[in-house]
Amino acid sequence: MGQQEFDREVRRLFGAQARVEGPLAESGAGWRLAGVDLRAPLSPQQVTFLVDALSRARVLSIPGQDLGSFTLAHFERFANHWGAPVPHPSNFLRGGKPAQQDGSSDGPVEIMPFKQRPAAAVNRVFPGRLECLPHESPAVLVVANFRRAANGSGEQRKPVAVGMGGSWHTDIEYERLPIYVSMFLAHHAPVRRDAPGGTWVARPDLADAPAAPYFEDSDPELLRLRKTLPLNGETAFADTAAAFAALPAERQAELERVMLRRRLNEGDRGWLAPLVRTNPRSGIKSLHSPVWASRPGVRPAVDVEGMSSEASRAFLDELEAHVLQPRFRYDHAHAPGDVTLWDNYMTLHNSPAVKSNIDTIDDARLLYRLSCKGEPALSLPRNDPPQWLAEHITAGYATPDAILNPA
Repeated sequence: MGQQEFDREVRRLFGAQARVEGPLAESGAGWRLAGVDLRAPLSPQQVTFLVDALSRARVLSIPGQDLGSFTLAHFERFANHWGAPVPHPSNFLRGGKPAQQDGSSDGPVEIMPFKQRPAAAVNRVFPGRLECLPHESPAVLVVANFRRAANGSGEQRKPVAVGMGGSWHTDIEYERLPIYVSMFLAHHAPVRRDAPGGTWVARPDLADAPAAPYFEDSDPELLRLRKTLPLNGETAFADTAAAFAALPAERQAELERVMLRRRLNEGDRGWLAPLVRTNPRSGIKSLHSPVWASRPGVRPAVDVEGMSSEASRAFLDELEAHVLQPRFRYDHAHAPGDVTLWDNYMTLHNSPAVKSNIDTIDDARLLYRLSCKGEPALSLPRNDPPQWLAEHITAGYATPDAILNPA
């Protein structure tokens, strides 16, 4: 189905007001489906359309959800069509320790009550003016650049600071079954533009920037590509499908034979996973997480099967530098009410430079993220077997009926 056919089909399935806009990126990635209301349950035909669209677009934005009536229950119900929602490590303890801060995957899982999660600190900064949408689900990650400790101390009492952004990665590629789709619901985006150049944050001097979170001995040009991030709070994407398609046929054939040994913890034997994935719906091939160490100090670096660690790093660093070229990059601007999805097999993503310790709502960046594993489901509830949930989903979590049928 070509994009014109998708445009006709979106109007047939979602109404005359619906339309396809895009591509949003120079690489051909990114579609916006305007005029689509996600509050109502979706039909199998509508879900089929959306899944097919993402298989082509790699990044899909569905703007304009009404935050006065679109709840996080609606959001998680929508996510169930893409896979089984996965509890985020920020929302549980493993072996009595915060799972997000500990590289080990050992120990029993304990889901934290909302009041004990980092997200609860967000509601203490601008009470009554900007607070998280109500929820208890451990699958919802609250992404915010502001928080305050329960005793009144904490981030907001420090001077405003600007971070350098995160590291390029795909979500949970270090587990045997990686994340398929991740998605954001945007609640608030920063509106201040008082930095030099009229941006939210100033462009950093990359020549003097520290290598962290990457390694100090990283290639300088690769570091520059890694650290060239959005300045207005956008999420940064790299299109690994377009990057693969741009390679010579001989190089593509070589890469399709490459297997990567991934490990959850240091000392694990690990398992083999293909570097190149083929989308089963569109047939588009892409590089899945061609990054040697996307979480330095947290998860082990990967090895290319048959290569030493040093050779693996050189091999994958060259691929990462290819993928992070500007022609494959797309910085997605968030607006309140936007739902934005991405295929983790076909993209890399990164968080932008952000202000922290903010003292005005104009600087606030607040989003909610859900990530999903497994196969799409055209109708709900999902029918994931308990054994499969226990093996692949933390604590065997499955979305409760109360969320699948929000009032």
